[in-house]
Amino acid sequence: MACLQHPDRDQPVYLMAHHTIGRRQGVADTRITLPEISGIHAAIQWTGSHWVVRDLSRNGTWVNDQQLVPAKNHQLQLGDKLAFGRASNPAWKVENLDPPENLLIDIQSGEAQVLESYHLLPDEHDPIASLHFNPINGVWIYELLESPEHSEYAKVVNHGSRVDCAHNSWELFLANSQSTTTELSFKSLCVSDFRLQFIVSHHEEHIQLQLSKDDTRVDLAARTHNYLLLYLARARIRDIQRNVDGPDQGWVAIDLATRELGITVNHLNTQIFRARKQIADSLPDAIDTGRLVERRAYEMRLGCFLLDIFKGSQKEEVEASTGEHPITPEPA
Repeated sequence: MACLQHPDRDQPVYLMAHHTIGRRQGVADTRITLPEISGIHAAIQWTGSHWVVRDLSRNGTWVNDQQLVPAKNHQLQLGDKLAFGRASNPAWKVENLDPPENLLIDIQSGEAQVLESYHLLPDEHDPIASLHFNPINGVWIYELLESPEHSEYAKVVNHGSRVDCAHNSWELFLANSQSTTTELSFKSLCVSDFRLQFIVSHHEEHIQLQLSKDDTRVDLAARTHNYLLLYLARARIRDIQRNVDGPDQGWVAIDLATRELGITVNHLNTQIFRARKQIADSLPDAIDTGRLVERRAYEMRLGCFLLDIFKGSQKEEVEASTGEHPITPEPA
């Protein structure tokens, strides 16, 4: 988490991949209001291997009391002291030169945590919301599965947005350009483009999951939340066999699912988040995993429709009726 130490404050100033310092409000990433500071006074940039600083001002930028040559890159070193406008102005110390990271910064404490591509809030142990990057349209989504209106709640959040969840509040810090830089072969792919194969033990105590598309195959370890995905997969397969139209396939009432699975709504939501995270962590960042489980008012379904279920070596033939009595999995 590359950062400078502010000369007058305890909290560090985290660096974006291209970070500007200057007096112009709403333009400079870090604002200094002294009169000798130019609108855009200096830029600090990650080159892919190291950080450089470049003076863009009329009155100069200093590193360790040495004035920089204007518009020329100077490589930063840990512990360097930067002064802007005058050599005698308060110095900003280089505290960290790690590569740029997307962060969640706690508004109360100033502590920062690295933002994962699928991030559970307030934490992984008791998640009630998620932040995840949607590579299809290049935006970050904040999603609260159980909103006060008992419907799915999702909104786009941007750099600098405040994110409130339970009793916690963070500032979203996006260090990099949000256009995806991952392999072009995965551009615009969604998890629903993959085939999901469930490998189920005889008594359904263990359920493994495999995702495949073309030459890509991902094997996921057995997890409690795989049982929920299996339950939804069976519902969708039944509708596919009955030739139900695609938009209407696989929808299950949430109250029915919680009764048949023997879990609470909160536990169901937790399992959805954990399933999405496990798959998001296993696939390239450029693949949208947000549609793994789709929701609408009081209903949900598996977003994938290429599905196989195997018990041992035998492919399961899902009955058209709903007479199954699933075992209740142990809480995760």
